[in-house]
Amino acid sequence: MKRAVFVLGVLLLAGSAGAGEPPELLLGVGTDFDAGRITFVVASSGCTTRADFRCDLKDGTLTLVRERRDSCKAMPQRQSIAFTLKELGLSPHQPFTLGNRLIVNENVAKQ
Repeated sequence: MKRAVFVLGVLLLAGSAGAGEPPELLLGVGTDFDAGRITFVVASSGCTTRADFRCDLKDGTLTLVRERRDSCKAMPQRQSIAFTLKELGLSPHQPFTLGNRLIVNENVAKQ
């Protein structure tokens, strides 16, 4: 029974990302009502840009997905990536669920 639950959880996580990429592990997330944006904090080894990501919104769940890996060799550091609510297809008054997991140590995030 535990194995079936684990497999189902993995399938649900994989399915929420869209085209097979896993949801990005986040170091943090912030919202700014006045600016109309959401900022995701991700791990970077020096070459991460906003263009490396896409956001998927499905059934009220917003998921940040990294489409291109960071191939630089610097020590992992925190990088902020911002999207406007309009880009995400969200209203400032619309509740949503985040489809990404949170971590606190950028050194354990895989690029």
